[in-house]
Amino acid sequence: MEQLAPVGSLTWAEIPPFPAFRPLAPADQPYVRSALARSPGEISDLTFACLWVWRRTLPVSIAALDDGLALVVDSIRWPSFGVPPLGATDPVASAERLLRWLRDARGPAAGLRLVSAPLARQLERRGWRVEAHRAAADYVYRTADLIELPGRRYAAKRNWIRRCLAAHDCRYERMAGPVTAECATFFEAWYRRHAGDEGPDLRAEADAVRETFAAWDALGLRGGAVRVDGAIRAFAVGEPLSPGMAVQHFEKADPAVPGLYQVINRWFLREEFAGFEWINREEDLDDPGLRRAKLSYHPARLVEKFVVTGGDLE
Repeated sequence: MEQLAPVGSLTWAEIPPFPAFRPLAPADQPYVRSALARSPGEISDLTFACLWVWRRTLPVSIAALDDGLALVVDSIRWPSFGVPPLGATDPVASAERLLRWLRDARGPAAGLRLVSAPLARQLERRGWRVEAHRAAADYVYRTADLIELPGRRYAAKRNWIRRCLAAHDCRYERMAGPVTAECATFFEAWYRRHAGDEGPDLRAEADAVRETFAAWDALGLRGGAVRVDGAIRAFAVGEPLSPGMAVQHFEKADPAVPGLYQVINRWFLREEFAGFEWINREEDLDDPGLRRAKLSYHPARLVEKFVVTGGDLE
């Protein structure tokens, strides 16, 4: 495993100037985090940890652009795409510069993904083609609602939690040291149990979860686990996304323990993110079951993500 530069490291990678891209490297972490801090947003994909742990499925290349960062992602699912430049002085001008390069270097189907609504509207006014990507829209909830589960609409969630706690000895433990290793072992058992459902999405997620555990101490993530009758049977992983919003990247629980998903959801937020007004629980990928599960927690809103392509060929 390559050694990641710690979050607080003063060792900065030498970032090549646009368009001389190179693969995302471990030492890029402080630079990426600094660029994200200059342009904080609400899109769950745009954290260094997320870019790093998904890189086997979505390889990222990086270049310095307009006092910020340009990132290009290669994917077997979509044409090559760029991420809206991070930390750039003029986000619209930098996005157009990256769009023109993508069109010329990677073909007319290449463009930008993970584009926020405000930037998408500005690019559309300048003649670029803009399309909403509903399957990628992030679900955002009031953190307090998911901790307190108030009112009749959350009654079923509270009932599942009561049933679980009545039937089992459940304890919350913060993810660190041996607990992290136990969570990694539990995940492999969870993955084997779902082998019959295996497809490219599940394999990609498994790679990302393994990368998360492998680089745990360097990524600055927050994690929690539920020990059920003495054994780790659930875990969740997330991180701050902006001053008022956190993001939950992964959540797994043993389906043989009814109500355990509801328990880890509530306890993880209570212990790790109670100080954040909002929690982003990522997208549903157009999966009907995942969409029903996310809607059942009554999101306050969706964070739209747009795809931007085309434009004048000047």
